[in-house]
Amino acid sequence: MRKRLTVGTFLAAAATLLFLGCSSSNSSAPTLSPTSGQHPATWVQTHWQDYTKAPNSCVPCHGSAQDPAAAGGTSQVSCFGCHHPKGPNHPANWADRAQHGRIGAQAAATAGDNLNMMGFASCTPCHGADYNTPIGAAPSCLSCHPQAPHGTPPWGATPTPVDSTTHASHDQTDVSNAPECFKCHAAGSPNNSITPKTPAAPNTPPGCFNGTLCHTNSF
Repeated sequence: MRKRLTVGTFLAAAATLLFLGCSSSNSSAPTLSPTSGQHPATWVQTHWQDYTKAPNSCVPCHGSAQDPAAAGGTSQVSCFGCHHPKGPNHPANWADRAQHGRIGAQAAATAGDNLNMMGFASCTPCHGADYNTPIGAAPSCLSCHPQAPHGTPPWGATPTPVDSTTHASHDQTDVSNAPECFKCHAAGSPNNSITPKTPAAPNTPPGCFNGTLCHTNSF
């Protein structure tokens, strides 16, 4: 009986130390409930902040975020369950602007896309909502691209095919990115010199052709 009590006491103490190691006293540790051992209900919306600050803090419970074969950890909840097929990290050769330039210009991700990197908004969780205020160790977009998220050739230029030497231009960017454009270029703002023919009603969701930015009825 005494041996069982000793083992039980040891396990309880170990569990307590483990929780303390993951508590707020360790600023790089994930947030866990002291009763359930689970993340807060809103964790799925905010967990990228802690991952960006300390990626290795996720490894014990969720395994590798780089290698699908080593994913899952003690929780058997893999990062690749939502972030696939390459996990939450950039693929190889990501610095090639033909890669991440295409991602920014393409259709923005939706919930059904399993959080894949798609559209300008997919850059903002790590690199800054304003493209200049990053989270953790991530660089800002503006540190590399002085006109981010605008691409080259000049944003208003006649569009050219997207290839290994160009980003997409204005006309090649999917309209689903309008909410990101709206941050700086809402109709009537200092960064928009165009007055829509039919201005949008207040609280109209941002769109390329509804008078919230520049155009109404396509032009």
